[in-house]
Formats: sequence, C-alpha cells, structure tokens
Amino acid sequence: MLKNLDKNLLKSIFNSNEFKGWLLSRRWFGDKYSLSNLEFEVSFLYFENISERIFLTVIEIKTTEYSKSYFLPLIYYKKIKEILEPSEDQRNNILMLTENTFSKKVVMNIDNVDKIFTLNLIEAEYCILFWRKMLFEKEVTELFPKLSLELMLYTDQFKDEISMEKVQNLIEASLYPDRYSFSIEQLGKGNTTNLLFKLNLYNIKAPEKKPLSYVFKSYKVHRDNVEPSILKVLVKNNFPNAPKIYGMINVAGKETIGIIEYVPTIGNLGDIYWKEVNNMIETIFKDLNKDFSEFQDKSAISAAIKDFFDETLKVSEEVGIYINKLHESLILAGDINYNLEEIESNNYLNTYTENLKAMLSSIQNDMTQYPENHFYNSPKINSILIDIKDIIDKFRSEFKEDIIKVQPVHQDLHMEQILVNKSMDRYQFYFIDFEGDPQLTIERRKGKFPIEKDIASILRALSYIKFNTFLSFIEKNFIKRNKFEVAEEILYSFFFRKAAKNKYAVLEVVLRVLNVWEEKLITKIIKILNPNIILTNYFTIERALYELHYEILFRPREIIIPILGLKEIIDKY
Repeated sequence: MLKNLDKNLLKSIFNSNEFKGWLLSRRWFGDKYSLSNLEFEVSFLYFENISERIFLTVIEIKTTEYSKSYFLPLIYYKKIKEILEPSEDQRNNILMLTENTFSKKVVMNIDNVDKIFTLNLIEAEYCILFWRKMLFEKEVTELFPKLSLELMLYTDQFKDEISMEKVQNLIEASLYPDRYSFSIEQLGKGNTTNLLFKLNLYNIKAPEKKPLSYVFKSYKVHRDNVEPSILKVLVKNNFPNAPKIYGMINVAGKETIGIIEYVPTIGNLGDIYWKEVNNMIETIFKDLNKDFSEFQDKSAISAAIKDFFDETLKVSEEVGIYINKLHESLILAGDINYNLEEIESNNYLNTYTENLKAMLSSIQNDMTQYPENHFYNSPKINSILIDIKDIIDKFRSEFKEDIIKVQPVHQDLHMEQILVNKSMDRYQFYFIDFEGDPQLTIERRKGKFPIEKDIASILRALSYIKFNTFLSFIEKNFIKRNKFEVAEEILYSFFFRKAAKNKYAVLEVVLRVLNVWEEKLITKIIKILNPNIILTNYFTIERALYELHYEILFRPREIIIPILGLKEIIDKY
C-alpha cells in the first residue's frame, strides 16, 4: 500500500474533516477557535516521501483571510510495532502513540480492484525511526540537497571538551550507526507548542559509558527563526546558563529542526513555586469547616507563608541575579543587532501604545466570535477590556523619562523557560526557548525592548501559578462529580457574581492568602532586578493581553486567568 500513498491522495485525506479535527487536537496547532468550523484548506508547501513510510511535509492552513504554515512529518504504519525500536516497545509508549494516531479507512483502486485499508499516521518526531533516518542514515542524509534539506553544524559551539565529544559521537553515529543504540523521551510534559525530545545515544561497544544526551527540537510553525543566532551570541559571550546549539536542519529554506545541548536539571522554576504554594493551600485549608478568621490579619498570613516557602524564597532571591546576567550576555560588542541603545521614549511608547490598543481591539473582536450565551461575552468581561485601555493611557502618561534603554531580551521569559539544578545547596538556572514572543512578527521578534518586558513576564507567571492553584483548590473541593460543572465557571462566579461570595466564603480567605504570597514574591524579585516600576506595569498589561490572545488561539478554556490578571490591574490602579 505504501507505494500508492501519493501526494494527491494524502492531500485529499488532509482536507477531510477527520484530519482537520485531528489537527485541531494538536497542542502546537494555533487559532483553534477561529478554525473550529473546519472551513479551511490544507495544502502542501513541501512534500517528500523519505524511507518509504516517512512523509516529510510542510502544510499550509488557509482561509480567505488567513494563512499559516506548519512543519508536519508523519510516519505511516499498519501495525504500530513495525515502526518501533526495542527501547520504544513499552506499554505506556505504545498507548501514547496509539492515542495520538490519526486513523481513517481509505478506499484505493489497485489493479482495477477497490481495496479498503486503514491509514494510520503518527507525528514522526515521536519515533526513533524518524531521528535515525534524518540524522544517522547515510542513504537519507546524502539526499539532503536533492530534498531541499540542509544540515548545518555550528562549529563555534564545539570549543569545550564536552561539546567536542558530543558532536564527534553524533558524526560517528551517522557514519557507523550499527555501533550505537538510541532511546528518546518527550520533554516539556507535552505542554509545548514546539516538540522537544531528549535523545540518548549509547555506544554498544562501551556499555559501561553513560549515554550522551541531546535535545532535538522540532519548530512546528514553519517560518524564520531567531533562536539559533541568539544562542550563538550567548556562546560568544561565554554565558554558561543557556544550552549550546550544535546544529540545525533546514527544511525548504527554514530552520526547522534544532540539535541542542541537553542540560541536566531537576525541573523548571515554576515547579518549585507550584509545589510549595499548593502544599501550603492544601495544608492550611485541609478542613474547610475550621475557623479561618485569623487570616483577616495580613501578618498572620505572612507568618504562615514563612513556614511553607523555604525553596521558593531562596530561588526568588537568586533567579534575579541570573536574569541580570542573561541581559548582559545578550549584548554583543560590535554587533548592531545585539547592542544596547538609548532611544527617545515619547515616539517609542506612543507607537507601542497604539499597537497595544490595536491588539486589544482585535481581542475584543475575537471574543465576540464565542456564542452569545458564553460567559466570556458578558458585559462584565467586556468592561474589563474597555477599562484596560484607560489604564494603558494612564501608565503611558505617568512615564516621564526622556530616554529608554532597549536591547535584545528573551521576550517570553515565563517560569517554564527557566530550568533549575541544585548542587551543594546552591541553585543553577538555565534559560531556554529564545524564539522571541510567539505572537510577534519576525521583524519585531528580531527587535529590541526594555528589560522590563522580561520582568513583566516573570510577574505574570506568578499570577498564573496563583490562579491555577486557586482553580485546583476549587476543582478538589467544590466541583460536584454528579453535575456538569467546571472550576472555571465557579472562578468566574466568585469574581463577577455577588451571590457567589457568600456561597463560597472560604474562597475569599484562600484568595487573600494567595495574594499575600504573590505580593511577597514580587517584592523579592523586584528588589533584585530594580526595574522601572511604571514600565514594568505597562509591560505587565502587554503580557496579560498576549496571554489572553494566546489562550484564545490555543487553550480557550483558560481565558479566565489572563482576564482576572487584567481585572486585578484595573482594581489596583
């Protein structure tokens, strides 16, 4: 059947409602709500069949007013064990692959006879077979120029002994693949818009040696990429707290698959905050029938916080130092694209303000696409979006400095982008994902910003942890399993319906504790970073708007969290 799976047949299948629905289920597929009617066309910008069962494609999603391209390599299988190596032949992995498989009955005319078979397609990155073919099979890599593929190795990254060894082993594995075995595991818990995999390379002739590990990153949106050049700048500045990029595979002229240093860590920064704040809430509010009147006093809350946040308070002090070092290392002497500039603030902020207002108008328009009875279309939600325009103008008018310093920054510095390791009671932080703000054009992602843009991202991450903890508490304690209820609805009611305040009185206390927690940690972080507060507030609104837009595109259920962030800003100012 494989030889009959040609481009035209796959194009017709890709335009079926079943496949479009499968695309919408992918974490990396954006604009979920606006495309949920399935009235879009799927076409191929790039199509190659490599090694028979692997289809290397770039698809274009198009409507009359919209166009976006994705890198989508797929593997066809009849029985799933056909595409698995021994290290992948495990129940949990097989279950995960099966659950993520697109399956469709297809009728094909072969030798004038209609034959029915089941087409099973899985995203190729999940299988060692794909990585082995793309990187370690000479018969495929030799065809790269013919296939409009290009493998680039960044030799500047190979100066230290460890990097040299890792690259030498990659090269050796491509020349002598029989000497090596492989295993892979997905990174980022599947909650990333790019696919990340750790590949372990084992030397069969030296089984006593530890495997060498790499991160393979598949950039799903097929567009120009700023991350490789930024990582190279950090290497030139000898910044040790970001992974080196060893190489890149270009697909149809775009940097599409990154080969990146694997950095051993114990998790990301958000894990520490999440674990301790949830432990506090679950412990203090274990018995909902208790008297919580003591928490009317802010000092009592502060005393309780000290008992629960040993790790969080430490990292909050230390991470600011690393963020400062990161910003220093993103400036490269003699390179106009990576220098520090002083610019006139008035025109810069005026333009920025108009862009924010335009984005706000776009968000308002997007939210009207929800059904009329959807609570996101309520007048109270709309009033927040109206009021936030006034707050933007307020912060703009309060900024009196004539000059603003701008430079390259991370642009998307939330806590999952900061990996953490610990040795001898000292923390090490590693910054990842230097792709720029995912909602900006490539020209703007290549631009420069005040460092307050990154600081606002960190502060907004605290807000996300706070409200997700609040949601988790509601889910565990107030959702009745025999009713069709969701925690987000109760969260909305608590903030926007007066009657809910009495019905869920304990939530008022929980929120008070969480607010004091957030305030204490903001103070810790701000003290180290010492930003301009007005600019930080300004970029905090920008970040909340970006988050709202992102949730509309990718996770509509979580729109309530950035909305509440905006509400808090309005209530505070």
